[in-house]
Amino acid sequence: MKYFFTIFTLFTVSSVFSQEIHRDSSANYFANWVKGENKIYYIIHNKESYELGKLKSEFNFSYETHITVLDSTKDSYTIQWTFHLPDKIKETKPKLADSLPVFEGMKMIFKTSETGIFKELINWQEVKDTYIKMMEFSLPQKMDSTTKSALEQAKALFNSKEMVESALIKEIQLFYLPYGQTFTTNEKKEKTQLPSPFGSDSVPALKTYQITELNPNQNYFMLTVNQYIDKSGAQKFFEGLFSKANMDSDKAVLEAKKFLKAFEFKDHREYKFISSIGWPKRISYERTLKNEQITQTDSYIIEMKE
Repeated sequence: MKYFFTIFTLFTVSSVFSQEIHRDSSANYFANWVKGENKIYYIIHNKESYELGKLKSEFNFSYETHITVLDSTKDSYTIQWTFHLPDKIKETKPKLADSLPVFEGMKMIFKTSETGIFKELINWQEVKDTYIKMMEFSLPQKMDSTTKSALEQAKALFNSKEMVESALIKEIQLFYLPYGQTFTTNEKKEKTQLPSPFGSDSVPALKTYQITELNPNQNYFMLTVNQYIDKSGAQKFFEGLFSKANMDSDKAVLEAKKFLKAFEFKDHREYKFISSIGWPKRISYERTLKNEQITQTDSYIIEMKE
């Protein structure tokens, strides 16, 4: 049981390394933006945790992002996301709005390639500081030594651009994942990796892409992206993880096999993409982590506002 929570942390903050470009398909997922262009998206973020089939905790948060194309060159775009609480949320849940004073107006500025592939978060230190302030605001003014230690560990964990990009800009990583690629109605599978925040080897995974609906007359297509652990390839990773828990090598092998037998991990993404403008109309995402006793889900819906 205790290992599951540690490993869940790993997959909660993980993103995908792979950016392989397919060149033999029938639909492009490319940017087609102009400087000064603006879009607004409504986002719903939901988390649920079940133990033996019973709901133990639930988190639900709705907000908006205002996206602006700050600059456009022949080989890159500079994009700004600005987060806001919708007016309806402010009116119906004023306590929630008051509890998030640093969230309103938070900006994320980053670069993409000319086709829309995410490249780097420019203001990563500002993003990190904002999330730390949000964390501090939620804690009691008089913190005990344990809470202070946990806060310092969190600050240290996110003290690099790579970790901020991996863990704190989930919406952006999700939004721009398919950009710069072309897809087909035939499912394509590729090997990929999940990065480990523990500094050890990456976790082998598999990812599939498939266009499930292609409608050129109405100028959109539906793309499904699934990702799951390559259990055969992940055996060595988990053996190493259990070995670090002071297990001998034989026991670590047995524990890794036992864990993987009961463990399920899956990312499911669906994109409705409008090719002519180079923007998604709707994105849905769900990450599921499961063992014999616990099921945890983390989901997003991102939808363009008209």
